[in-house]
Amino acid sequence: MISIREILKDAQDRKYIVGYFEAWDYGSLNATVRAAEEMKSAIIIGFGGRSFETPVGWDEVKLASFASVGKIMAQNSSVPTAFILNEVEDLGIIKKGIKLGFNSVMFDGSSLSLEENIKLTRKVVKEAAKIGIDVEGQVGRIPSTGERIEKNFLTSPEEAAYFVEKTGVSALAISVGNIHMATDEESSIDLGLLEEINRLTSVPLVMHGGTGFPDTLVKEVINRGVCKFNVGTILKEVFLREVKKTLEKIDLSKADFQELLGSNNQADVFRKGYFAVKEVVKEKLKLYSSPMI
Repeated sequence: MISIREILKDAQDRKYIVGYFEAWDYGSLNATVRAAEEMKSAIIIGFGGRSFETPVGWDEVKLASFASVGKIMAQNSSVPTAFILNEVEDLGIIKKGIKLGFNSVMFDGSSLSLEENIKLTRKVVKEAAKIGIDVEGQVGRIPSTGERIEKNFLTSPEEAAYFVEKTGVSALAISVGNIHMATDEESSIDLGLLEEINRLTSVPLVMHGGTGFPDTLVKEVINRGVCKFNVGTILKEVFLREVKKTLEKIDLSKADFQELLGSNNQADVFRKGYFAVKEVVKEKLKLYSSPMI
């Protein structure tokens, strides 16, 4: 398992993007790792904090279980693999994730004032540094699809520079027109703003909202300091489409249920879905110019 700091430093030096592909179960995590191994490319795997939320708090058993699976998979991958707990606003869960084996965490303080964001992110960095864990922070708000992008959502270059200086984060997520969960629209990216953020900061920049990001701009943002892309929604979309197509062909009254679930052979309902996930990851790695190891 490699650190985010190491993996992104190489991307920064050699001008490519490392993909973080957010999983939701063992199969999606495994598909991502297999894709990276086939491409011989470095990869970041992990889970979003939302996966562990419940109406009454946090599912800590699920967090511990997923952390164990991801850690083992990252350690046994044949390519450099980092393991992140992504987009968490709760410091308690961040601390648990650190103890459970994630070797990087992303604290999302973007809904807070700049000073409060700095204060809490700095706490996370201090705690994580005790055992060599890297921290990604965020300045600016990244909207979800369907939301109108307001000017005050965008990352201020000056605030970004101040934030990095005061917190010591290893990577910085930014808002420059990128949108979460955009499956039927392309983000409109402010390259000038991105260039200014890159000029004033020294850390690798992170682009959340990889599903709706225009392919034609990938090289442009690589040249402006972006070293990591977060991709999630499109993986779930292709998985569900393939599973739906498979189910439509099955007569459950005549089905062999042992074959349909868990057999991992051609009849397994989820097999084609996970294969589709693997193919999307491979396509993205090609797009991101991820070099062969």
